[in-house]
Amino acid sequence: MKKIYLFLLILISMVSTVNTARAGWPIGKYRNLVIPSFNYYTSKDTWDQNGDKIKGKPGAGFTSYSFGLYAGYGITRRLDAIVNVLYPMQYSAYRDGSNNLVKQNSQGLGDLQAGLSYNLFNFGYTSFLSVMGSAIIPLYDTTKTVALGYASYGAELKLMYSGAIDKSWLKGYYNLEVGYRRYFADQGPNVIIYTASMGVPLGRRNQMSVELSGQNSYSINKSFNPNLAVNRDYRFTKGALNYGHTFTRRFSVFLSGFYTFTGRNTGQGYGGSVQSIFKL
Repeated sequence: MKKIYLFLLILISMVSTVNTARAGWPIGKYRNLVIPSFNYYTSKDTWDQNGDKIKGKPGAGFTSYSFGLYAGYGITRRLDAIVNVLYPMQYSAYRDGSNNLVKQNSQGLGDLQAGLSYNLFNFGYTSFLSVMGSAIIPLYDTTKTVALGYASYGAELKLMYSGAIDKSWLKGYYNLEVGYRRYFADQGPNVIIYTASMGVPLGRRNQMSVELSGQNSYSINKSFNPNLAVNRDYRFTKGALNYGHTFTRRFSVFLSGFYTFTGRNTGQGYGGSVQSIFKL
């Protein structure tokens, strides 16, 4: 059972992205999980407010590079403390009414997400139902016009169900999540987030997983900004393919690629990430 526990911890950690603390599998009492990462996203075309695809004009688009750090600590066997922070570098360009190319860029510390994850139930120690509550704290000056986030404090509540798949025809794991995120500003937004993923081992040291995830965000501010990071009323769904290699029991490296294939008031783009998993 202990071997299954460690194997699943590695697998579910594989599909954890740095913009949100994810996966319902407990870290373990007095254990630490540290995930530094580099993330990339680019978009040339967009979807308008009706969900119709708009071809990008020459030179226009949005690109984001970001460094992330996710850290988790097992307070007890059921209770974990989670901290997650990003340092984004964002570049956007658009054509104004005179067809002039206008460029904008921003970089700096973004929002800090910190909270607690609690395992509500386990089913034979092979599947776990957990709940997580966290606060969202902007690390930039919210009194100034910035493009690193919504310049607002917020909170998130998430329900997570993760476990092993042990069938004669399929071995691996699954991870299901649904959550609600609220920003405490007059324009919100209110965001519904969801994720479904499944992974399988490729030998003893390699893993592969597929993931479907997205967000539905609602706000009275329905305007479109070329800097996609600050749009408030939008939706998107994306698919991802992830690959990981375990070098030791305490160190793994994972690669991920994704593509957004449907949306509204957002970009049609693609990207990827490189993550290192350290279990201390």
